[in-house]
Amino acid sequence: MDPLRQKKEDNIAGYVISMWHIEDLMRAAGLDLDKVDANLIAPMDVDGDTRAEMRDWYADIIARMRAEGIERVGHLAEVEEVTNELEFLHTSLVDVLDDAEYDALFAKAEPGIRTLQQHAGGDPEGAIATCFTAVYGVMVLRAQSRKVSKETAEAEAHIRRLLDRLSVHYRQMRRLPGVSMN
Repeated sequence: MDPLRQKKEDNIAGYVISMWHIEDLMRAAGLDLDKVDANLIAPMDVDGDTRAEMRDWYADIIARMRAEGIERVGHLAEVEEVTNELEFLHTSLVDVLDDAEYDALFAKAEPGIRTLQQHAGGDPEGAIATCFTAVYGVMVLRAQSRKVSKETAEAEAHIRRLLDRLSVHYRQMRRLPGVSMN
């Protein structure tokens, strides 16, 4: 069972954000499956078989996080691979292909992306990795009931629209014959 399988097929950007969240939840539980069971699985309104499948799914994530050495920071290799694919697709859309809608969305999102990259210390990540950082960061701030400035909210909205469009392109690309990605 993979509860994010459908999200991965329908909205790859949403999948990446969800996986970042899952990784952080596992870290918050100290990569302790019993804590995950008590705090995330036990409260679920599902049957015993589904609980067991969820426990196995979380156990697998915890095992992979340990095996990949990302107990404290970082992302699973599969998530990094998707992010790299999206970065490559973004670069192709901006530099090679002529998608007026995507170009317009990027033009609106780019100032927020550049600002975040500058705040990160001048060693900018790729545009798409920065987009994920922005969306996830705002999500965390809201979860903590912290104030999000009007400018940040507007920049994040532009970034979300860009990621939504990029997800559509990713889904279309995966349907092309001979394209083998995750």
